Amino acid sequence: MAPGPWHAAPAEADDGWVGTRELPGYRAGPVVVRLSDLPGVDATHLYFDLLLLDTRGRTEETHSGLCPSLRRDQPLDQRSRFVRVVAELLRHAPDAERGLAGLGSALTFIRESGVDGPQLAAAAQRIDAASSEAALVVSLCHVLRLSFGDTDAGASLVGVLAKLAPGVLTSGELEEQVRLLVRCVGKAHARRRLREATDFDLLPSPELLGV
Repeated sequence: MAPGPWHAAPAEADDGWVGTRELPGYRAGPVVVRLSDLPGVDATHLYFDLLLLDTRGRTEETHSGLCPSLRRDQPLDQRSRFVRVVAELLRHAPDAERGLAGLGSALTFIRESGVDGPQLAAAAQRIDAASSEAALVVSLCHVLRLSFGDTDAGASLVGVLAKLAPGVLTSGELEEQVRLLVRCVGKAHARRRLREATDFDLLPSPELLGV
């Protein structure tokens, strides 16, 4: 399966790197993922912080914990790849009303298992299952537009929707099409069905993000 033709979202005004090369962080929309070195807590592994910001850029919620998937002796580039990929995975995951509620198990998986190789798809599946329907629809629309562009993103769903919901008509709006797919197959399986239909990974891999 191809990784897809997209490379990275056009940077939003507030997106970008924070921290230092040794202890990097990245902001993607309302989400900041960053690393800390706390030898008093654990002398072998780094520490993970997730910040959810409000519309004014102030911290609204946090999730923190030891990051067994990142040892202190691993290359610095691996740290940068981790925070960049995780931030992009979580860009749309927090719900406007629920915030980070329900994402704890998925975040624990990311801290413990990382996002390298097949763990990236596994992490995305857990985030999708834990996200609200509204948040998942926004997330999937985002990767579809990055993959196909605004004009062709909806056309990529015509075939799979004809099989899943024959006879059901939509307005042609991408959000409506994706919402129908999510309701047909369930949140945990929606991204996989899209991958099968488009033959693209639809995941924010390090290669696509340029890290």
